[in-house]
Amino acid sequence: MQPKRNKSSRGFTLMEAVLAMGLGVLVVATAGQLYSNAVNATQIATQRAEMQQDLRAATDMMVKDISMAGTGLTGEPGGVGLVSGGSAVNPVYGCDQAQCYLPVSTHAGVTLPINPTPYLYWIIPGNGLGAQVFSGQGNTDAITVVYADMYFELQCYGVSFSSNTQAKFTLLTTPGCASPPLPVPVQYVSDNAWGLKTGDLVLFTNSSGGMAVGEVTANAVDTGNHTVFTASFTASDKLQLNQPATNVSGSLQQMLTGSGTQAVRLLMITYYIDTRTGVPTLMRQVNGQTPVALADNIIDLRITYDAYDSNGNLTPAQSAPPVASINTIRKVNIAHLTARSELPGTKSTNGYQSLDSSTSVSLRNMSFQNRYAVN
Repeated sequence: MQPKRNKSSRGFTLMEAVLAMGLGVLVVATAGQLYSNAVNATQIATQRAEMQQDLRAATDMMVKDISMAGTGLTGEPGGVGLVSGGSAVNPVYGCDQAQCYLPVSTHAGVTLPINPTPYLYWIIPGNGLGAQVFSGQGNTDAITVVYADMYFELQCYGVSFSSNTQAKFTLLTTPGCASPPLPVPVQYVSDNAWGLKTGDLVLFTNSSGGMAVGEVTANAVDTGNHTVFTASFTASDKLQLNQPATNVSGSLQQMLTGSGTQAVRLLMITYYIDTRTGVPTLMRQVNGQTPVALADNIIDLRITYDAYDSNGNLTPAQSAPPVASINTIRKVNIAHLTARSELPGTKSTNGYQSLDSSTSVSLRNMSFQNRYAVN
């Protein structure tokens, strides 16, 4: 006689095992889906935060530079004439000492506006000079602004020219510029960080009304115990601003005469989108220096301008205002500055994310006139 089996010692039936496995798979699949959704949500939030940071940084920098257009240059409202006549060739911008970057379609350099001779305006529109990121999109825009370097105190130096290719900067002893008995300027002209370097632009003016813009072609050197410095402005400059031939007007040749010559370093800053690295990048170039990346994955830049026509009528939102109206631009509209996420999302998130920002900047220094008499 066999002993009676205890009911609790029996195993699972096939049906019970199948049901248990099915429930287990369902729980694991649900947990996996929840985890995947959480990872995707985190990726989306992280990339959106990165896009917002990039856009904020890029917008802040652009707004700062654009709002500074013409600062410290109110004595020359709108801009200053450049070399012209005789054997002169038209000056360009968008180049460093090795190559040109604008327009990005040809990398040939962009001729500075001509009205009727070359002119360095404090704001220079660049419709269609940037890269085309997507087929059918059209080329993106660029913008160039010019203002005085208010931190480099070149006004503490008197300027003279030993030739039309070399300027001498002598430390002045006026209050605030030197500390007797040993003159110690705020910045030496040959300082590695602050000083005049190859590619820098300098505006010279003298008491006789002479005015010229030159590009430094060799780093300034100390030739007089921190009180006398020299800088070269030879004809080899990449932006074609110097052109020291005697039959050219508007060059440093005219600075050989006259007295009371003063100098200020100009900051000519250009923003544009480049795609040569494979990633659409917002670039920032200062003078004739090498451009630097400001923000990656910037896929669009569209800029318009509010200006006045010859009759004084406001002509808003122009993408390419006539050259004759450039010095009447009073507001810059960054209509689109668009960022794209670094990585595409899943099919459920429909590929790349994008964010677009827009803002307007008033050019207070472009319209400022000093109406206060000095007694």
